Amino acid sequence: MSRASRSLVTAAIVLGALVVIFACRPPPGSAPTTTTTLTNAELGSSSNDEAIMRITTARCERELACNKIGKDRAYEDQPTCLERIGELMDQEAGKNACPSGVDALAVSTCLLEIQRTPCGGELEQSTNVPTCTKSVLCLQH
Repeated sequence: MSRASRSLVTAAIVLGALVVIFACRPPPGSAPTTTTTLTNAELGSSSNDEAIMRITTARCERELACNKIGKDRAYEDQPTCLERIGELMDQEAGKNACPSGVDALAVSTCLLEIQRTPCGGELEQSTNVPTCTKSVLCLQH
């Protein structure tokens, strides 16, 4: 995904969140009639498959930007990268690794760390960054 596409997706998400926030506000002068309490599981969980897809995509975008995809490189092509990184992330955040689900905030932190890792950095010496491991991503219940 290109930088422009990511920016467009980010803008759409922010705009969507603002619409939801303002659409859900009660009219001025009205009192709320009910109160809802969200638990951490309801507020901070993400589906395992969605987390794996997002992290895998971010990792392969980084590999592409760092010139690690192509003939005689770490990954022959984008589908190979997606397959291999997807298998790794299934071990870290799949339903067997995280039966209670994954923490959405931890997934966001992982994605940010992938973006911040420079080419030739930590991901060159290991298969994963510490913030993208099951000990961080999995919800504990």
